[in-house]
Amino acid sequence: MTDIHALKALFNAQEGPDITAVNMGEASAEITLKVSEDLAWFDGHFPDHKVLPGVVQIDWAGKLAKALFVSDSRFHQLTNIKFKTMVMPGAKMQLTLNHNAAKGSVSFHFSNETDSFSTGSFKFSAS
Repeated sequence: MTDIHALKALFNAQEGPDITAVNMGEASAEITLKVSEDLAWFDGHFPDHKVLPGVVQIDWAGKLAKALFVSDSRFHQLTNIKFKTMVMPGAKMQLTLNHNAAKGSVSFHFSNETDSFSTGSFKFSAS
């Protein structure tokens, strides 16, 4: 599934990223996205300094990883999570996903030209 509209449909309107491009490799994907300033996740997180919660980054990466690489599998484990830089409203970033079929894993990395925002890896198992 590399259709941008199908990927956007994975998320509720006020909860997902604005996906603008998807580039697929054999076992990788690079997704260009913008963090909309009016996402529900910014309400109260934090009142004076809006920041995209880390759990939202994990949710976005997990949904996209499952849709693109392991749609017939179920989530098993989350490992090596690191939050490095805060994601602010209006941020433009790349989500890089790398699928390792032998290990049943998909690693993720949110970044842009100047910052690395977060990294981690999902393990999936057969349904």
